[in-house]
Amino acid sequence: MKISKLFFLIPPLFGMALAGCSAVSQGPQGGHPVSWYLHHQKKMSQEVAWCKNSAGRDKLESCKNAEKASGNALSYNANKTLHSFGKALP
Repeated sequence: MKISKLFFLIPPLFGMALAGCSAVSQGPQGGHPVSWYLHHQKKMSQEVAWCKNSAGRDKLESCKNAEKASGNALSYNANKTLHSFGKALP
């Protein structure tokens, strides 16, 4: 194979290899800790739905974090509401 042909083949192959390393493989909102998902619950719901959409995704770190945040969301929201009421009381 001539070097000129390799010159045109290597950059696309390199780009595809790097694309596999992106956060996209961690979901639409991937790569965030549990606390981030608790503060961004709409995005947490999107991540949980994405994770449940295909087998094997539940092993991804972002899916584990989103699922854990989803389990903690009710108590997080209750504490947040109680805290806001406490500020409103005289």
